[in-house]
Amino acid sequence: MIARRLFLSLLLPALAGAQIACVLEHCALALAACEADATCRTWSTCNRNCGSDLPCQLRCADLYKPTNASSAKIDAFSECVISEHHCIPQAKEKCPLPAAHGLASTFDLTASLTGVWYITRGFNRQFDCYDCQVHNFTYAPEVAPMSKPLHGDLKYNVKVDLNCSEGSANCTYLAREVHQSFGQDPSVPAHLENHNNSLAELHYSDDWYVLYASESAVLIYYCGCNDATCGYSGSVLYSRTPKLPSDAEQGKIAAAIKAAAIPGFSFDGMCVPDNWFC
Repeated sequence: MIARRLFLSLLLPALAGAQIACVLEHCALALAACEADATCRTWSTCNRNCGSDLPCQLRCADLYKPTNASSAKIDAFSECVISEHHCIPQAKEKCPLPAAHGLASTFDLTASLTGVWYITRGFNRQFDCYDCQVHNFTYAPEVAPMSKPLHGDLKYNVKVDLNCSEGSANCTYLAREVHQSFGQDPSVPAHLENHNNSLAELHYSDDWYVLYASESAVLIYYCGCNDATCGYSGSVLYSRTPKLPSDAEQGKIAAAIKAAAIPGFSFDGMCVPDNWFC
């Protein structure tokens, strides 16, 4: 799924001595509140057991970060450790940008992305490949005039048992949801911006690049940055139905990916979410 999941993971790898001292000096109260809450404590223990294994840390966040009071305690501790006192240094990655000629030539923000979409392909296997991702976009400039009028309600599902059979009614999922809002770069219509987010969201920023757009499919490539990790990237193919577009349109999408000239990015190399229950 989309890059904002990286900031929602609120990474807490195994800490070195200086980092432990920083946490105890600046974030002892937030740590105590987390340890006193069963869900937050389970999340924290899960992260510590991961060490520096990023997929493992993301899995902890997926399983143990609900939307309730426990989630608020996870947020408060992570904000203190990561954003306020930088006990954990920011990881820096390289996000290759798409070639300028690889962007969609026109893109109408008021119509081209509004409505309900399903993710039928993903590029970053840590963020983009959750099963049955349903995103609903609305255009409401009155909510955030002159800034970020495109609002996304991004729903996805976390598989509890990763070994359960694909397409099986026996698989159990945890429903998750995040929200993002975007403005449009006035000089590059295919560039959508979500910047200037708060401390509570780890100061994250996302840049979306539209590589292909039609009535039935939209291909987004993204780059993002937050206090934990800067330079993460990925891509999702939106379709109006849970199934892939036609073979003919898949060929056009593959050509758009090639034109973007992003290293390692190809249509055939994208993951396929399981949308059987959408």
